[in-house]
Amino acid sequence: MYTPAQLRERLLELGIHRDLRTLTNWRQNGLLPRLQRIGAGRGRGAKWFWHDDPLEQAIAIGWLLRRSGRMDETLLGLWLAGYHVDPVAAQRAWIQHLKREQHRRQRAAFRYSGGFYGLGRSWWRRLQSDEVLRTPWQDYSASDRKVLGDLLGDSQEWMRDDSERDDDAYKNQIAELIIRLAKADRDEVYEWIDDVWKVLDPASLFAITPSIKFIQSISQQERNAANESLVDLASALQQALELVPIDRVNRVMIRVAVMGDFLGPLVAKLRIQVSRQISALPFRQIFLLLHDFVKGVQSTDIITKTDGTLGISERARMEWEATKKKLSQLLTPIGG
Repeated sequence: MYTPAQLRERLLELGIHRDLRTLTNWRQNGLLPRLQRIGAGRGRGAKWFWHDDPLEQAIAIGWLLRRSGRMDETLLGLWLAGYHVDPVAAQRAWIQHLKREQHRRQRAAFRYSGGFYGLGRSWWRRLQSDEVLRTPWQDYSASDRKVLGDLLGDSQEWMRDDSERDDDAYKNQIAELIIRLAKADRDEVYEWIDDVWKVLDPASLFAITPSIKFIQSISQQERNAANESLVDLASALQQALELVPIDRVNRVMIRVAVMGDFLGPLVAKLRIQVSRQISALPFRQIFLLLHDFVKGVQSTDIITKTDGTLGISERARMEWEATKKKLSQLLTPIGG
């Protein structure tokens, strides 16, 4: 059992100063779980406590509040990172977050000639000038680099400018890029991308107005299923981060950033989208298999190669092959 006073002391041990009034405020705003009550004995009142350890969630709250300055953004970030908050409130916060993001993107695009297309091309120029990423781009011809840059510009336009978005034109552009760079068969690529487009709705994954409509359509059952997948994925990520020699506070911040900014929204939407098309897909079993694999990897399985890059041991490699076989067995009945 963990009391608010104990949580305050444990945070202080990590150099994080939070008074009891702040912790109460977080709890009242739904950022921390509700306290449970237990009688202390006849005539001795009651004690209030959490059953589960709230320390890492409290660390995450502080980081999210510093970054966004908003309670609803913080609640959404917690939910996407697999922490225990009200999913209904998180759904409302997600919609508001996207509306604010749409406004910010529109303001950013106005600073560039060509609007959203110009914004995407600007990002592309910065990517190519980055010392870390510049070398891979040199492997492409000038013509290919222009095609990639155009795609990034068009992606921004497609995702953000809802009045001008043309889904079929964008889908065909991606297909043509794959054909060009991978030298793949045209008919096969178009057949593959059409199949993907039928199962997934990329617009609701990446474009803001379709995303808002999609999130508004999520039912209670779908919301609970998405919550389940977020918790499972966050748990697997947590296990992986524990293999890395970093302190607890930084581990929490990485989890929240990765889940909240990228994996969380993508996985939650994909879980619901795919379930609507393929209701029999065993999501929980898939996540549990991945979690079991990550849990079985030890720090000694992470090895440094002679060229300085990181790899995994033969034991971990064999475990991964066994995990892939189990995943294939789970998915075969769906595909068949």
